[in-house]
Amino acid sequence: MPDPGRPGPLGRLWLRACRFSFSRRRLSRVSLERFVAAQATDEPALVVHSLDIDRARLFPNAHTITARPGADADVHTDPAYGALAEVPDASYDVAVCTGLLEHVAEPAALIAQLHRILRPGGRLVVTASAVFPFHGAPHNYFHLTPYGLRHLFREWSGFRTLQGSSGPYTTVAILLQRINQQCDVFPPLRVCNEVLMKLLPRLDRFVLRQYDTMAHRGPGAVTEHAMPAALHAVVIR
Repeated sequence: MPDPGRPGPLGRLWLRACRFSFSRRRLSRVSLERFVAAQATDEPALVVHSLDIDRARLFPNAHTITARPGADADVHTDPAYGALAEVPDASYDVAVCTGLLEHVAEPAALIAQLHRILRPGGRLVVTASAVFPFHGAPHNYFHLTPYGLRHLFREWSGFRTLQGSSGPYTTVAILLQRINQQCDVFPPLRVCNEVLMKLLPRLDRFVLRQYDTMAHRGPGAVTEHAMPAALHAVVIR
């Protein structure tokens, strides 16, 4: 007797069509890879999570810690990254933490551990989601603004750089790709999404100025990135 909870051959074919994508490379990775590559070093580094980058190539002398089961790392830990407490004080000049702040329930506690582990003047390469879909459920607690990121690192010496990962139209293209990746979508509309996400990033060159509020458009409201998919920063201990 057929299982009513399972689709037949036509149903499975339809479901595949509702999930098929021509594009394989994630648009959100393009600027991330470029940003992190600019911070690459062969110095001893502590790499925390950062599963979305080529850690072995960019940080060949890194000690790696992750909470992702089965991921390649030196240490596997709990979702709160409790294993960081075992790393000695002032033991690294470089730390890397990409794609993690939004996935820990207490990001300030994680940042305090990284502050303790870095030597004075050491640098943290960090990224976090901004205008981006929910992901990594159920451990997806916060998405950040530049002001929120500055607040979290208010006890540090300062930012060497703090930038958005994408212009407005590129962000929309990233969201369209994530719709295709995270939703079952009527197949013809999936194709439209694929076409749009290829074309939209080209429109960023026509955005003449961005503002961080709708209330007024004076010089004090000008920003380089009003709606980036993520934030990229290098923070100095």
